[in-house]
Amino acid sequence: MLVDLGKKLKFPEEVAHTTLRPDILLWSRSPKLVVLVELTVPWEEICEEAYKLKKGKYQDLVDTCRERGWKTWLFPVEVGCRGFPSQSALKMLGAVGIKGRVRKTAVHALGRAAERASSWLWLRRSKPTWKPT
Repeated sequence: MLVDLGKKLKFPEEVAHTTLRPDILLWSRSPKLVVLVELTVPWEEICEEAYKLKKGKYQDLVDTCRERGWKTWLFPVEVGCRGFPSQSALKMLGAVGIKGRVRKTAVHALGRAAERASSWLWLRRSKPTWKPT
């Protein structure tokens, strides 16, 4: 598993050559399985648009992985900036085997994290360091 936190995620060259960096990458050599997760935190009103944009952005990479013999899943996941996870979050967690109460707890945690991060950004919107140069 690779996660794009603190450093640039480097996509495994054995899977495909790309400059794209999904937020989470799970892969296994023995069944040749790749799972790409791309998180977006949009306004709730545009979650569907955000889903389509991210799906389109990664479709060529998914096709390349499949052409190279890797079973590939792509999960664009949207959690609204006011803390409302979309159905894509539930779908992704279920597909990777997270079910029942654990999935419900994870979805609530995603919502709270998105809401806290959005609030943090909003409160700092007038700081000079956030202005374009």
